[in-house]
Amino acid sequence: MKRHTTHTIFDQTGQGLVEYVLILTLVGVIVIVTLSLLGTSVGNIFCRVTISLGAEQTQQCGTSNADTVVITRSDYDSDDEELHLDATSNGSFNPDASLTASPGGVMEAKSDHYHLKYTLTGCPCTVTVTSSLGGSATVTVGP
Repeated sequence: MKRHTTHTIFDQTGQGLVEYVLILTLVGVIVIVTLSLLGTSVGNIFCRVTISLGAEQTQQCGTSNADTVVITRSDYDSDDEELHLDATSNGSFNPDASLTASPGGVMEAKSDHYHLKYTLTGCPCTVTVTSSLGGSATVTVGP
């Protein structure tokens, strides 16, 4: 007696395509979630790098993420011809920020503020303190 075996043949040509679509969908969801969580941070880092390299701040960087710079001390000693400046970034010392006074140069980071002692002939003068994070403040210093 001869046995007949029947083999059911399933068409599996579309199965690979469906798997690829599912994988791409999963990767897309992961990318969207990651960018929504880290997008602002990555953008801020990119802006800080481009500004520190000397590029002008563009509208893409914006100023909404800029820190708040406050000049807390601005004294000029006419006898010694020294300008003393103290400033803060967001209310204290901000390890992510570097402050620069013009005229004067880079301010020294202290435990809770920034300080600069600078020899300057002739005052009253206007001093602007600019942060690497985009904030700035200006003060007129008298004798």
